[in-house]
Amino acid sequence: MFPCMEIGVTPLNFTMLTSLSIGRYSTQVTYDNTWFILSNARQLLPSIDSSHIKSGNVSISNLRMYLTITADREDNITIARAFILFMMGHLWFQTANDTVPLGYLVAVDDLDSAAQYDWGSAILDSLHHGLDTAVTTGGAITGFVQLLTYWFYEYCGVSNPIVKEDVKFLAYPRLRAWERGNMRKTNDQATNLFTQGRYHIDHRTIETITWEPWLESAVSEIDDVLTTKLLSCKRMPLQLPNGNFKYYLGDRCWRQLTGEACIPLYPPLNISPHISLTAF
Repeated sequence: MFPCMEIGVTPLNFTMLTSLSIGRYSTQVTYDNTWFILSNARQLLPSIDSSHIKSGNVSISNLRMYLTITADREDNITIARAFILFMMGHLWFQTANDTVPLGYLVAVDDLDSAAQYDWGSAILDSLHHGLDTAVTTGGAITGFVQLLTYWFYEYCGVSNPIVKEDVKFLAYPRLRAWERGNMRKTNDQATNLFTQGRYHIDHRTIETITWEPWLESAVSEIDDVLTTKLLSCKRMPLQLPNGNFKYYLGDRCWRQLTGEACIPLYPPLNISPHISLTAF
């Protein structure tokens, strides 16, 4: 939220930045509380013990152990499972205490099935849930919070390293455009200082926002991008694997999607949390 407008993280933003599809696969990322039981967890993480678990969550440091201890290198399946869980807790579904719920173990039990999950939807849903919770109850933002920095750069250009324009419009995922080698030099470093950021945010106007940063992208017409562009205009529930869900209201982001201002509708009184994205 800015003094002059509202701006949100849309499904289109997410796919353009990460190249992860949303809605391509119909199977949701699974979650099962029975994996909180230590004996069950040990079926997939043999070295885990009660000291690594708190309130049904396993510490990120314990998962990192599977990736660094040489003695476990021959157990490729366990390492693959630990790596995916590590990515869940360290990046995609971050919590405020550097842990990941053991309920996600069911999602890595069958690695072949894991490749067919709708990971993009789950990760975006987690980020929206984290943003909503931080605003309504306070505390740290959870979920894929690193994405917000680059999303903010794309729209506002505040405190960002300046990227070569020709690289930015060809890159997919767009995050690749922000690699160190793609930075162009500038003599006006003061505009990029973090200490200047608050001033520039407060003085942003509608005219100084890049409302459609993906408009001229070389990949704007590929199937995954077109799908998320359509979904971004919808009103739909975003359901987390653990059953929680929040609303995504595309009409509140209309200017980002069409370049035109729009008065948003009232939030819906009820949206079923069991609607599939493929229904939209």
